[in-house]
Amino acid sequence: MPTSRTSASLTGPPSAMPDAPQVQAPPAPARLDWLAGARVTSGMVARARDRYRVSILDRYLLAEFAAPFAFAVAAFTLFMLVNAFFLAADYIINKSVPFGLVMRYIVLQIPSFVYLILPFATLFGMLLGFGRIAGDNELTAMRTSGISLGRIARPAIAVGVLLVIIAFFVNDFIAPESQHKSQTVFREIAYHSSQPIIQPDQFVRTEDGQHSIFVGSMDPQTGLMHSVQIYSLGSGYFPETLTAATARQINGKLVLYDGVQTMYGQNGLVTKQQHFDSLEFPLADASLLFEGPRGPFEMNSRDLAREIKALKSSGEDVRQFEMDLQQKYAMPLACLISVLIALPLGFRFGKRGRGVAAGAALLVLLGYWLIMAATNALGKNGAIPPLLAAWIPNLVMGSAGLYMLWKEER
Repeated sequence: MPTSRTSASLTGPPSAMPDAPQVQAPPAPARLDWLAGARVTSGMVARARDRYRVSILDRYLLAEFAAPFAFAVAAFTLFMLVNAFFLAADYIINKSVPFGLVMRYIVLQIPSFVYLILPFATLFGMLLGFGRIAGDNELTAMRTSGISLGRIARPAIAVGVLLVIIAFFVNDFIAPESQHKSQTVFREIAYHSSQPIIQPDQFVRTEDGQHSIFVGSMDPQTGLMHSVQIYSLGSGYFPETLTAATARQINGKLVLYDGVQTMYGQNGLVTKQQHFDSLEFPLADASLLFEGPRGPFEMNSRDLAREIKALKSSGEDVRQFEMDLQQKYAMPLACLISVLIALPLGFRFGKRGRGVAAGAALLVLLGYWLIMAATNALGKNGAIPPLLAAWIPNLVMGSAGLYMLWKEER
């Protein structure tokens, strides 16, 4: 019956039911996924940008520091240049040395002033900048608003770290070569000649550190050297010496004429001696004779370390050189030490005026150099190790600055 068939079809299993159209949710457009990804990416970029953005407070504090810092750099550089110019004025007026040559010497001296200029300028700038903030009660307003002293000091400390890096880069990569070139120009001024000249009565050590060359004098017209002596450096004694009446530098070699070769034993007694008409001595770098030996300020830290190693192998006292090496690392850090000292002094004495801040800067700088002079003397005579002698000024002044900051925060 039609009725029973209909009932059976309604009560049968689902598989027996006729196929019915299934309704599916429409897929999300691809454009929506792209927009979601774009929002995530833009959010990440915004967060990264906000993370590295300099805040209004930091910009304000840095602006207060920048003007007195720039003034101190300009004033102190000008003072150093004027002092150097007065020392060189005698050559211009009385010895008719060209003005341009003297100015070249003075300009080459500027990188050597960085280790003095940057710490002083940092100290001066921080004291005046943060002193002004404290004097106008802006520091009190900041701290009342819940801003800690450490947060206020953060941009100044960041600047101090940056200046440490700059000072080390200049002192280790620019100043040594500039100082060496300035000495070459000074010899040109002193001897009134643009030709390479050997300074009389001085010893020049070869690059390998195994020989020391002495030249009594040299004729700049003919290039003939007189009273030449070459010492081979052993462990506490000279195993060989070469002495010659005259010599010439030819094709990277020092040719000695009419001389004597002498061999020594460890007891210092002569073991062999012979005369020669001519003898060739190889030179790795002939410019050493004409440019003169490089002092510690004319070498970077790597070259100075090699020089110390060579001197130690020959049994020489290297305490002063070790101190000079450590000071190449310690002196740039004086910029950060200046920040640690200037912040609490500026906060404490800012209300007394900028003159008091400037006077405090001079007193702190004087104290730093007095401590450094004392420790340098103690390190030189062996009373304290050279490493400790070079770092004591930073340790003393840095500890004092951190203590004063801690007291101010309390």
